[in-house]
Amino acid sequence: MTEAPKAELEIPLEDEDADPLFEKADALIQRHASFAIESELDDLPVLTDVVEPPPPVAAAEAEPAPSAAAEPPLPDLAAAIAAAAQAEADRLAERLVVLDSAINRHIQDWVATELPQLVSRELDDLAERLQAAAASHLRATLLPLISGEIADTLDKGPEA
Repeated sequence: MTEAPKAELEIPLEDEDADPLFEKADALIQRHASFAIESELDDLPVLTDVVEPPPPVAAAEAEPAPSAAAEPPLPDLAAAIAAAAQAEADRLAERLVVLDSAINRHIQDWVATELPQLVSRELDDLAERLQAAAASHLRATLLPLISGEIADTLDKGPEA
C-alpha cells in the first residue's frame, strides 16, 4: 500500500512560490557545474581516442657522432645501483660480524663472572635445605628409636 504524500509537504510547481526554489537549484547546479563538465583545455586522450605513436627517430639523429672532445659515456644506471646495493650489503655484513663478536664476548664475560656466583648461591641454599631436612628426618625417625633404647636400658636396671 502506498500512502499519498502529506499535503503540507507538497510544493506546488505552478505557483510563483516555486520560482525561488528553481533559482536556488539552478545556482547550486551552476556552482558545481565545473566538476561535472570537462574543461576545454583538457587535451588528454579518452580511452576511445586513437593515439598515433610519435615518428621514429633516425639512427643518425639518435646517437651523435663521437668526437675527440666528447665526454665519456655515463655508466649504466642499473650497474651503478647494483654496485651501490652490493657495497651497502657488504658494509651491513661487516657491521653484523662486529655485532656478533661483541655479543659473544659479552656472553662469555657474563658466564665467567656471574654464573659461578649463581651456582655458588644455589649450592649454599641446597646445602642449608639438605641439612634442615636431614635434621628434621633424624628427629622424626632416629630420636624415637634412641629414646626407646634408653628407656629399655633404664627399666631393666643394673645387671651385674
